Amino acid sequence: MSVRRSTALSAALLCTLVFSLGWLGIREFLSSQLTNGAVNATRTELDRMAAAYRVASLGGGRPALAAVGMSGGAMFEVVADSGQAVVSSANLRRLDPAWTPLPPAPAGAPADWTTTMRVPLRPGDHPHWREYRTYTVLGRVVDDVPADLVEPPGREGSTLDARLRGADPAKRQRLTLYLFVSPWNALGTLGNFDDTLAFFVPFAVLLTALAAWFASGRALRPVEAIRRELAEVSESQLDRRVPVPRSRDEVARLARTTNATLDRLQHAHDQQERFVADASHELRSPLANLRAGLEVALAHPDRVDWPEVAHRSLLDVQRLQRITADLLQLAVDPAGQPAPSAVVDLADVVAEQVAERSFDPGGRTVRSIVDGPAPVAGEPVQLERLLRNLLDNAVRHAHSAVTVRVGQQADEVVLEVLDDGPGIPVEDRERVFGRFARLDDARTRDAGGSGLGLTLARDIATRHGGSLRAEDSETGARLVARLPSARRTDGNAPP
Repeated sequence: MSVRRSTALSAALLCTLVFSLGWLGIREFLSSQLTNGAVNATRTELDRMAAAYRVASLGGGRPALAAVGMSGGAMFEVVADSGQAVVSSANLRRLDPAWTPLPPAPAGAPADWTTTMRVPLRPGDHPHWREYRTYTVLGRVVDDVPADLVEPPGREGSTLDARLRGADPAKRQRLTLYLFVSPWNALGTLGNFDDTLAFFVPFAVLLTALAAWFASGRALRPVEAIRRELAEVSESQLDRRVPVPRSRDEVARLARTTNATLDRLQHAHDQQERFVADASHELRSPLANLRAGLEVALAHPDRVDWPEVAHRSLLDVQRLQRITADLLQLAVDPAGQPAPSAVVDLADVVAEQVAERSFDPGGRTVRSIVDGPAPVAGEPVQLERLLRNLLDNAVRHAHSAVTVRVGQQADEVVLEVLDDGPGIPVEDRERVFGRFARLDDARTRDAGGSGLGLTLARDIATRHGGSLRAEDSETGARLVARLPSARRTDGNAPP
């Protein structure tokens, strides 16, 4: 199921659940309120009946009973202590043909005795009333009622004084009055409530589902545009970008993140293509030289100086080894390497490297200027390779002299390698650190490097938390490496 359909269906189901629970809860509350109101109204009416009997007993007679004014639909019953009904509503016999009188109040009940009970009415085969319903009935006691307000017993009617006849008023009786709570107002109100919500709840559910359908469609429209654009992205079309909506919501952030990812992907792809092209070019030259030399030597074995052929072949193999080693070093992910833990005195590294180059075959002078200990946290082999690559580059381009200077500046150790060669133009000072990026004059040299020396040197400096840049110099090139110092705060270098 699509997100749009599931959202609309979820909204419809949630709306149905909420409205159904609200419907049942409100109905229960309304039913309770209406029932309580009907019970209170019935209790008030029962109190009027009891008061009418008291007034009639005190001399008011039948007019006091007639003044009660029972409604035509009221159901009541007056029971004597003998258990015989004195007078009852005609509706009782009509609604329950097998009706038996309710029991009188218990003997010895106080004058304020009241009761509440549940009484079922069974209409039987009545043609217009087939529902069996249980009614709430309220009862109370009235004492000392004259016989002329009671006799004859067994009467039916809609008023308390229906068909009374004269009797000896000196005879007194205790009566129990029962009045049925009418449920019709509550049932009518609840019926109207159910009919109303039976229309509006499905309408509200449908409206909510439609609103969720269109809202989710509108919200997902930018996502669909992003999907379509991403589907068009291929290896040959990495320049495509997804549209960014004008809103500032999650979809807009997703589009911006997607475009940033595509930017990185295109940059990595372009860099990889350049790297593959340059690597194939750089590897092709020594391989071609090696093959050509061997083929010529094999074609004329009697006229070839084999030691010279072996020497030239060895040089080509060594160049291939340097290129391969540099490529493997650059392929290592720095994130997977542990942080350097050893402390290396960069001044000792400089002294060793300069000593190795004190007798340069080309007659170039290599000297060092060291301003005391220069401790850094790092790997000795890596730091030696950094300095070796910088010196190889400097010696390759210097006319007569190379200078290595190392010193401490604030919290950094600064390593400088200077030569008196042609220098690096300002516009090329970043390009020289690219893979296989060599300036044109360097490419013309037979002894040119692999083109990865400065790239690897900067990579090592970065892995050690430092930097490597080409900076201004009065003559020649000046490469400056800055590494975090491992000198203690008390001014003493760690052992």
